[in-house]
Amino acid sequence: MKIRRVMAVMLSLLMIAGVFCMPTAFAATGNFFEEEAAALDQRAYDGDDLGAVYTPESTTFKVWAPTASDVKLNLYTTGSDSEEGAAKISTTDMTYTEENGIWAATVEGDQKNVYYTYSVTNDGTTREVVDVYAKAVGVNGDRGMVVDLDSTDPEGWEDDNYVLVQNQTDASVWEVHVKDFSYDPESGISEANRGKYLAFTETGTTYKSEGKYKTGIDYLKELGVKYVHINPFYDFGSIDETGDDTQFNWGYDPKNYNVPEGSYSTNPYDGNVRINEVKQMVKALHDNGIGIIMDVVYNHTYVTDSWFQQTVPYYYYRFGADANTWSSASGCGNDTASEREMYRKYMVESVKYWADEYHIDGFRFDLMGLHDSQTMNEIRAALDEIDTRLLMYGEGWDMSSTSTDADCPPLASQKNSASLSERIGFFNDEIRDGIKGSVFNATEKGYIQGNNSKVSAVKNGIKANVGGGAWTSKAPTQTVTYASAHDNHTLYDRLVNSVKGEVAENYPQRYEDLVAMNKLNAAIVYSSQGIPFILAGEEFARTKYGDHNSYMSSADINMLDWSRVVEYKDLVAYYSGMIELRNNYAPFRDPTTNTVKNNMKDITGVPTGVIAYTIYDETQPWKTVAVCFNNNAEAQEVTLQSNGALPTDWVIVANDQSAGVKNLGEVSGSTVTVPASSALILVDKESFDTAAIPSTKGQVTINHVEAQSGDVLSTDVLTGTIGTYFEATPDSSLALRYDVVSAPEETSGTFTEEDQTLTYTYELYTLKAQDITGDGDVSTEDVLLLQKAIARQEQLTEEQQTVADVNCDGELSVEDVLIYQKTIAKVFVNGIGTVTVNYLDSETGEKVADPTVLEGRTGQSYQTEAKSVPYYDLDETKLPENEAGLFTNGDTQVNYYYNEAKISRTVYVKLQEGATWTPTLHAWDDYNGFLLGDWPGTEMTLQDDGWYAITVECGGVFSCVLSIGGANANTAQTNDITDVDSDIWIVMNVERPNKQSSDYTLYTSKPE
Repeated sequence: MKIRRVMAVMLSLLMIAGVFCMPTAFAATGNFFEEEAAALDQRAYDGDDLGAVYTPESTTFKVWAPTASDVKLNLYTTGSDSEEGAAKISTTDMTYTEENGIWAATVEGDQKNVYYTYSVTNDGTTREVVDVYAKAVGVNGDRGMVVDLDSTDPEGWEDDNYVLVQNQTDASVWEVHVKDFSYDPESGISEANRGKYLAFTETGTTYKSEGKYKTGIDYLKELGVKYVHINPFYDFGSIDETGDDTQFNWGYDPKNYNVPEGSYSTNPYDGNVRINEVKQMVKALHDNGIGIIMDVVYNHTYVTDSWFQQTVPYYYYRFGADANTWSSASGCGNDTASEREMYRKYMVESVKYWADEYHIDGFRFDLMGLHDSQTMNEIRAALDEIDTRLLMYGEGWDMSSTSTDADCPPLASQKNSASLSERIGFFNDEIRDGIKGSVFNATEKGYIQGNNSKVSAVKNGIKANVGGGAWTSKAPTQTVTYASAHDNHTLYDRLVNSVKGEVAENYPQRYEDLVAMNKLNAAIVYSSQGIPFILAGEEFARTKYGDHNSYMSSADINMLDWSRVVEYKDLVAYYSGMIELRNNYAPFRDPTTNTVKNNMKDITGVPTGVIAYTIYDETQPWKTVAVCFNNNAEAQEVTLQSNGALPTDWVIVANDQSAGVKNLGEVSGSTVTVPASSALILVDKESFDTAAIPSTKGQVTINHVEAQSGDVLSTDVLTGTIGTYFEATPDSSLALRYDVVSAPEETSGTFTEEDQTLTYTYELYTLKAQDITGDGDVSTEDVLLLQKAIARQEQLTEEQQTVADVNCDGELSVEDVLIYQKTIAKVFVNGIGTVTVNYLDSETGEKVADPTVLEGRTGQSYQTEAKSVPYYDLDETKLPENEAGLFTNGDTQVNYYYNEAKISRTVYVKLQEGATWTPTLHAWDDYNGFLLGDWPGTEMTLQDDGWYAITVECGGVFSCVLSIGGANANTAQTNDITDVDSDIWIVMNVERPNKQSSDYTLYTSKPE
């Protein structure tokens, strides 16, 4: 989960004081929370019947509320007062059992589909709350509902089975948001189901419904992933279920944990519908051989005055020294307390309920590092009672700044991996940042972009960190290997930022060098140890147009753009091929440390930028496999080494173009050539031929050939399941400089068992003069007429002048005459022009930003625009007259002028009560370096309202670090706070900063 900039209301101390009275015990002892929680733990309930237990004869309601002086049960006809027929049916006193804190009531008769709440009185204040154990709710989750779960089962549910793999490392995971999956109008999904659970039930869907390129669940089958990891679909609070379908949120805002979200259903008012439709979604995925992993968020709730807090105040959450200090290592204003007996019980039972009732195949735990290891191990044990193959993994970031009870077991973070089951996986941020660069620096390059300082991080990740690194795993099953997820930039956007620049028009563009890097990433992820994981659309260069935190951005920004399945079909095929390769080579999927420790041989003496190793395993059909990665812009030679006898003949199964289990070519000897910016994976020929592993995929090779020389300009390789559709197209990257002169007779068809080869031929684009005289030919007569026009001996019509100005420079000249002569002589003429856009200081004429260079064919139109330059404002009195025009066959200069300017940003800091240090701010940007002096910066000024403040003069965006200043600044500082583009308010969550993201909560408006 992205640690987001939460609204001020979530931490409003006034709200807390107004809603919940300060416990008397707290005022007396000063340590109420831990002592009182320990006392309440002694009254924990061990039954499994909390909530509304339904039978047609009666329904029994039970709630654990040991601090309450009174609890009443309210029954309603509807889930809200705004619905037709809304009425209160009854209010019933509940009976209390002192020893276990349970309030209970039984209502006779069939209560199916009756809505209910509890009125809970604590410290003299009564609040109406939803049962935290509710299994169904009404619209917006403000009333629970009595549900007959059997009646919500779709047809055939009794025959539905889990989709499981033998080991966690056999999984291949594709992360998606319910709405993202089908919101695109061109997805082929029916309009009624777009953005809904039921979108996953539709089969036979294709892009634009043209019957060619598969979308939806059929696409997933073709891709080959085994699990779909779905972002939160429990009931969350950030979407108004009565509103329109354009609303969007990731959903990391839990409201009712044991109920599906209503906005993804076709009817959020009827509590049965969302349950039934989630089951339909699960069954449809299962019917197609795909498992479902549920994203769960037990580490915090949407608001502090949650149903938990209103039922048993202060028990379910962690606090600092007083009630005004909610622990917020989550960055969301409240940390739940998994170490408390009843919240631990709640988490275990909730996960088990989803697995039992909804047949969920695995669980991803948001900010798992906030939960204690005992709770996580108990969840693992509870799932094992169902099936040991159910998956578990989560975010094991260091959340040690959270305010745990003194006797809390170790937290479930990477550094405490030894205390957790080896079948609880951690997202591996070391290989993630190694592959593409740190997620905290949007323009930093990773290994695939050519940053060789990341080689060791990638090597550690390839081995699932079982041999150490930034952290150490017990086994590959404890590592999730990935490069992108819903947080931060998509992989393609990150490549654009770090290689092409953070410019809006860059994100939608296809860049062949970035596609090659994307393929290299796929080769690394799917050949590494651990659990391979990708963000949906990573395989077709998904873009969110540079949005790095799209948790509440528009659905249009977040949705999967299914047109990219067509545009990047070669990239999709590569990912699918790597999945096929991984599925057929067990050592890549080894759940134990055997492959890493005994069979893997790191190849030494390789060129800079190359990572290479071999795996020798006599027990496998393929005895020796060599894996080589090259991040250089040129091909590199690698001399292979092995723990066993080194083979002399090899079969290529993955290269720069294709991947899978088919023979892509053969090489001999111990030295192989790894193509530029790509992978090379080889199998010893003898065992490859003996194993004869069949492939279900066909292959189409598309060669793009220069007509005159016969040279291959480029090659595309498409793969797909035999019998499915393919379509060949010209290479768009050649379109500027080449013209297609011939195409295959058939450019589309179906994949077959036999490989197919198609060829496009091209000739270099040459600028050609056109007929002026009107006789239909370009001849010496046209030359003579043009020369006379230049000499003012003939008057050309306006149309003739346009034709005669071949180089489009706006005048008739000798250059145009030369082009006519060369056209007649059939001599090549360059027809590609450039437009250089300069950004200059209005006074000095000096460059204030690197120029932008556009290319186009002579005569094509261009359009330029000024760009934002830090520390400068556009001088609108000097806008260029040629900001738009036509490309010539030379260079056109377009100049934008700027005046120097600075922008003021103010940083405000609120320390914890009792803190005695003065905050010091260090600030910098990429243009002017340090903005507040050398480290540690400048002391902030205390204002009358208790906030410290300082103003930073910058170019609009800067980064900063907060510290205690002085000689101890290095030992007490925050982490880097990057991309600050507005005034910010920082509320410290700890007494002194300790370089943890949980040290503070960041706001973009002043919290109340």
